Parts: sequence; structure tokens; C-alpha cells
Amino acid sequence: MNLSLTSSMRLLDDTQLERILGKALQVLSRAVFRVQATDEFADLLRAYGCQLDGESVRFPSAVIDKVMARCEAERKQAAAVAPVPSPTPAGPPNVSVFTHGQALHICDPETNQLRSATEADLASWCHVVEAMGITNRSHPTFIPTDVPMAAADLHAFATILLNSQRAHTVSVYGPDMLPFFIEASKIAKGSLEAVKQSPSFVAKAWVTSPFMLDRDNIEIGMDARRLLGIPLTFGHMPVAGASTPITVAGALVLNTAESLALSAMRLAVDDLPQQITGTQAIMDMKHGFPRQIGPDLFLHRLAGHEMNDYVYKGRQMPKTTWNWCGAGAATVSMQSMCEKALGFGMAIAGGATSFGVGSLAFSDVGSPVQLILDCDLADFARDMYRDVNMDDAHIGMDTIEETIPKGGKFLETMETAEFFREECWLPSLLDYRAFMAWANNPVDMIAQATETVRGLYETAENQCPLSEDQKSQLRQVMKDADAVAEGD
Repeated sequence: MNLSLTSSMRLLDDTQLERILGKALQVLSRAVFRVQATDEFADLLRAYGCQLDGESVRFPSAVIDKVMARCEAERKQAAAVAPVPSPTPAGPPNVSVFTHGQALHICDPETNQLRSATEADLASWCHVVEAMGITNRSHPTFIPTDVPMAAADLHAFATILLNSQRAHTVSVYGPDMLPFFIEASKIAKGSLEAVKQSPSFVAKAWVTSPFMLDRDNIEIGMDARRLLGIPLTFGHMPVAGASTPITVAGALVLNTAESLALSAMRLAVDDLPQQITGTQAIMDMKHGFPRQIGPDLFLHRLAGHEMNDYVYKGRQMPKTTWNWCGAGAATVSMQSMCEKALGFGMAIAGGATSFGVGSLAFSDVGSPVQLILDCDLADFARDMYRDVNMDDAHIGMDTIEETIPKGGKFLETMETAEFFREECWLPSLLDYRAFMAWANNPVDMIAQATETVRGLYETAENQCPLSEDQKSQLRQVMKDADAVAEGD
């Protein structure tokens, strides 16, 4: 048997969600979406029924009706294929970690001070995380600053290819760079067809909330659609108090309206809906800066999840998990550990089994030392989810009966020697020695993590499987991208 979490989280009831949805549709019917459209994109919107006047896009009632009809169809489909409860798993869930972030800065592992991130930092990061057995990366963690900025995303992608076992996700942020991403992928994968089947980069059209799409982002999404055959995908990261109202209710109205507007556009282009995106950050009114952690943001995000479920899944109440273990602290410190521990605790309570590691300052800073500390927190979760064996050997009736007359001497038994590694949590960094033992040799967990990083930097190897010819071709792609970027 292993730990089973049955608690559920719910913020809004159906009546409240329906009221918010009604307000969102009211906004959608009145608002103007500013779109710097390509001719192809504009033609597709008009064909769907949207009204275009220069950069202004409006959504008449007929368009809104089509969007909501699609929502209803999605709900019916979700109900028809509702998942059958799975049998109790044979063992504990697999606890994993993933690296994330798109940082222009690194918290230097030796000085614990911030400096600009370089290509060499990203290469070392690739070697370290693979030496640690981390196979999932949702973002590159570092965007190098010692290259032309307009080509920095391409450099991040190519540097990962040159220093990792396989490609990992990088977002394309300029339409001029998309051909270089495709060419780099072709070199690594062997053919354009292989790239089309499984692109290793993300080419989204990012929205500037509220209700703005610039030309570059539309070109990225539409060019990827044309060159790779992948559907147009929108991304947006609303900030409560800046790009939306500060209130949970107001932000949810605007976020829902914007998401449904994007759904109209995506239906017009590829006949695919767009999910409801909730608040992604909140303005910290004490410091005037967006924050991506805190109980207030959790409520915003939970509201967004619930609205998406309500619109597209018919309120089946899927388990909402929280695996965002971020920190506002920019360096490794008591604050970073406090924030990380709170984030991991919330995630574990929600049933999460995958945890983001290694980033600080809301992913604007990458830290090898914090990576080690975060992985120790993930081990805490792994031990909570472990198997708890209830067989006769683990009960140990003979040992219990034999030891009772001797007093509290279970430490001396063979049963303890046999099972303590299985039953006891043995953290790598946290120190639970008796006070005097610690006082005679005080050790700080951050110092221990720093020492671990030093060892990894010395021993971690580049596991890139590409041939020297492929590596040479990739370096040429980087040079060609630099020439285009510098020409801008």
C-alpha cells in the first residue's frame, strides 16, 4: 500500500461559474481585439464571420454562438469518454522532476551572486542535469546573453542539441529565427518529416493581454503551420492587477473572454478550440512587480482551472494539481527555501508527482545550487509516496514480544538493521544530528549543495550523440542566425 490523497479543491460553484461566463460573453461581444494580421490570417477570420476593420477584430453574435456551440460539443465528447476509474496501482506513483525557466541570469554557484547567463552556463547545465538523471525539461532554463539577442532563442536550442542526449523545448520568439530552428532540428533528427512528426521547439502566437496580437507573433504561428503542418496555437500569460483586474472575479471574466476570443480565431484557422487560461501572475502591490507564487495567485489559478473544466468538460471535477514550485527570491537563501518548501508542500497535498526544479526569481534566474536543494525536496515527496508493507515480516511479532521485556531497545534488533533503509527517510542535505554533534562540525545545507555542484561540474560529461559533422552543421546554423539577427 502507499499514500492515497483523496482531497479535492473547489473554489466556485456552478452558479458562480455560469455568472462569470455570462459576463465574459458580454465583454467578448463588445470588446475589440487588436490584431496585426497577415492577409491569410485576416481572410480566415472573415470567412468565419469575424468583423475586421484595419487592426480591429470584433466577434458578432453569430461567431460567439459558433464558439459556444463548439464548447457544448466538447462537453458532450468529454462526457462520452469519461475515464473509467483505474484499478489501484501495484506500486507507488513515479515521482519525477523537470527543469524549467527562461533565465537571462544565473545565480553563480560559487559566489551566490547574480550575473548574466552565457552559452557556457547552459552547456554546463545540460551536463549537470543529465548526470543527475533528469530527463524532462519544459524550458531551457537559460537564455544566453553573450550572443546577438535576436538569435538568443536559437542559440539556446542549438546549445541544448550540442550538449544533451536529445533536443528539449525552446520557444521561438522571432519569425526570422523559425527557419533556423527547423534547420537545426533537421540536422539533429535527420529529415524534415521527422521534425514535422515531433517538433522539439514551440512556435506559439503569444498574446499581449488584454486583447492584442502583434504581427511577429502571428507570423510565428502561421509560418509554423505552413512549414510544419502544425495547428496554430496561442499562448497568453495574464497578470492580475496589470493586464487584468486585480480581483479573482474580474480577472476570471477578462481571461475567459480573451480565451474565447482566441478560440474563435483558432476555430477559424484550424477548427480547434482554445483552452481557458487563468491568471499566470499577480502584481505584488508592495513592490510593483509581477509575482508567480502566493495564496492569492493560487486562488486565481484554481479559478481558471475550474472555468476551463466548466466550459469544456462539464464540471467533471478532475483532480487539480499544483506542481509549480517557484520562488521569488533571486539567490539561494532562507527565503528561497521557505518559498520552495511551501510550494512543494502545496503540490504534495494536491497529489502532484512531478515538480519543477532549479529556478529562482519566477524563472528569471537559474541556479545549479537550488537545483540540488529542490531535488532533495522532491525526495521528501518520493518517500511519502513509497510502499508501506504490511506483511508479517514488517509487523515483526516475534521481535515485538522478545523486545518488550528489555525496554526500548529496538535499535539493537535485526529487524531494525534489515528494514531501516526501506522505512527511514535519509535526506542528503538536511542535517538531523544531535545538537552537540552538529556544534562540533556545523554543516549548512546550502554549503553542502554547493559542494555537490562543484563535484558535478568536474565530473558531468557531455552526452550529446551527434556526429562531428552534425555538430559542425549546427554551429554553422548558429552563425547564419547571428548574421540575420545582426542585420536587423
